[in-house]
Amino acid sequence: MSPVVAEVVTREILWNVPPWARGLMYLLFFAASMVCVLGIARRVRAWRRGRESGTAVSVGKACGRLWLDAILQARIWRSGAAGLAHALIFWGFVVLFIGTCIVALEDYGCWILGRDHLFFTGNFYLAVSCALEVFGVFFLLGLTLALARRKRPGRFRPLNRRVDLALLWLFLVIGLGGFLTEALRIAAAGGGMESHPFERWSFVGWSLALGLDGLDPGLLAAVHLVSWVIHMVLSMAFIALVPYCKLRHIFFAPVNIALREDRKAGRYGGVSMEEVEETGRYGVGKASDFTRRQLMSFDACTECARCQEACPATATGKALSPMKVVLDVAGASGSDEGLHGEEISPEVLWACTSCGACVEECPVHIDQLRAIVDLRRHLVAEGEIRGSAQAALRSVAAAGNPWGMPREDRADWSEGLDVPTLEEEPSPEVLFWVGCAGSYDRRSRKVTVAMVNILRAAGVRFAILGKGECCTGDPARRMGDEFTYTELAGANIETLSAASFERILTTCPHCFNTIRNEYPELGGDYEVVHHAEYIEELLSSGRLELADGEAVKGSFHDPCYLARQNDVVEAPRAVLRSAGLDVVEPAQSGKSGFCCGAGGGRMWMEEDTGERINSERWDQMRETDPETVAVGCPFCMTMMTDARDAVESPVEVKDIAELVAERLPGSRA
Repeated sequence: MSPVVAEVVTREILWNVPPWARGLMYLLFFAASMVCVLGIARRVRAWRRGRESGTAVSVGKACGRLWLDAILQARIWRSGAAGLAHALIFWGFVVLFIGTCIVALEDYGCWILGRDHLFFTGNFYLAVSCALEVFGVFFLLGLTLALARRKRPGRFRPLNRRVDLALLWLFLVIGLGGFLTEALRIAAAGGGMESHPFERWSFVGWSLALGLDGLDPGLLAAVHLVSWVIHMVLSMAFIALVPYCKLRHIFFAPVNIALREDRKAGRYGGVSMEEVEETGRYGVGKASDFTRRQLMSFDACTECARCQEACPATATGKALSPMKVVLDVAGASGSDEGLHGEEISPEVLWACTSCGACVEECPVHIDQLRAIVDLRRHLVAEGEIRGSAQAALRSVAAAGNPWGMPREDRADWSEGLDVPTLEEEPSPEVLFWVGCAGSYDRRSRKVTVAMVNILRAAGVRFAILGKGECCTGDPARRMGDEFTYTELAGANIETLSAASFERILTTCPHCFNTIRNEYPELGGDYEVVHHAEYIEELLSSGRLELADGEAVKGSFHDPCYLARQNDVVEAPRAVLRSAGLDVVEPAQSGKSGFCCGAGGGRMWMEEDTGERINSERWDQMRETDPETVAVGCPFCMTMMTDARDAVESPVEVKDIAELVAERLPGSRA
């Protein structure tokens, strides 16, 4: 083919479209835009009924999140075929939309300036034409893959309602219609394909046009007009539909990604006592009790079901579906109807383990966990908490620990060990925060003693608070009792702020998370380290040396409040390898680990629906054929031990500290 002069490389915009069809297009576009704007305005009015949220957003971080999670679809890619399908649809849609805008600017610019051509010519025309073909193919491939996923059997699939299938088919017909209309134009315009050989750059349209070459140009033009009108009408219908169905996430998801608060899933917003006294409202009873930003985030839901797929409660047959909670709240926003009832029942809300898997997996950064805790607060205020959970809350408030044990017995574990208190070691390197489980639970006390032996072997100056320590308030806050949490946290902060130390050391990820991430909001800002991190530091600095020994095959169960909610993943594994454990990873590990089932106050609740979460997790751990299952949390220790005993397994369950203490020089273990 001979070279084509760039100036003639273009096409007539709206070729073969008569004035009446153009008028219809503008009329439908105006109508569709108005319907769309009214729908968006309706959602915005619903958000504005919520409480104000004064948390500022960093512009730099917002732009970074938009680039990473909206444009590059980084979180979407985690979900394999589903992520690929969505990314192809998204990128195809965006590029096709940009192409439509380019064509519109060319058309209106030429009309305003009275010119035949503006910029949509030559090499730019060829590049845009080729790009639109490539991304148009991506768009259709993504839609085909999305439709195929809905045909496959499986427990966790996206919502398969008729309206969801209809939307995918609408997109598919629009995409196919665009290629067909293009092919008809190439075959008929200018008297035939030989008049514009450069249209080969539109390779899909050109290939289809080859099959039409030789047909009567008049017939092709008539069919082209019909195809164009159908394509245009369906496109306008899409514009009108966006705010009224799941497609609304096209608008709202990027906004939520940009405006989300910079907090991890395990860090909740507090409750203002002044607001409670002024409004009489505690927790969330109706949609308008959420903040405006939360209500907006619920409308950003893509209904991909990834939060549901990651949820341990859903996986074991509980009533909870994080996605359904979000959709139920979004559906009720704008009304004054109560949220609590058959759909969002106490059974649904109390099933949550607060593991944060839903938040970690959500591609558009919805905080389902915070919403569930807000709803739980209302249940607590209304007295909708019973049995062992209620008893645990009362014990935390009255005795400073969930077991209701006497405060005077808190340091009984240290009898005969000569463990110094702050009075005896007033300015230690490390203040060892023992925690409720480490102080009272018989099994966890062994971990506490192991940690003391490690500190002594490393020559660390440490001390404990002894009777001056009380519960951090973590169980109360996760169950929705913010007042008890605030009271306990305030007392602890007063005690800690009066002391002198360099760092706080914990063996409990829940204590670690609460003191490190939540106490600063109440004025308690301290350097806090989990024992896995601290032991790794002692080993790498040479302060702690371990004896050689036979390697043991084992697996590590990641505590949710350590890995997922505080990004501590590698330190436990490094320590375990140093202690002679040949770590074999289970299918779900690290920040994608499966919960033990004890978080969110579930440690003190009966589990009488579906399979036990800890049993499900134990089955996953057994698949690695371990001799030892290592843990880094007293709650995980209890749950994994119970699951092991239920199946009478010979596998040992040990904390990181115990495995390290066994390798101390001179240890008899």
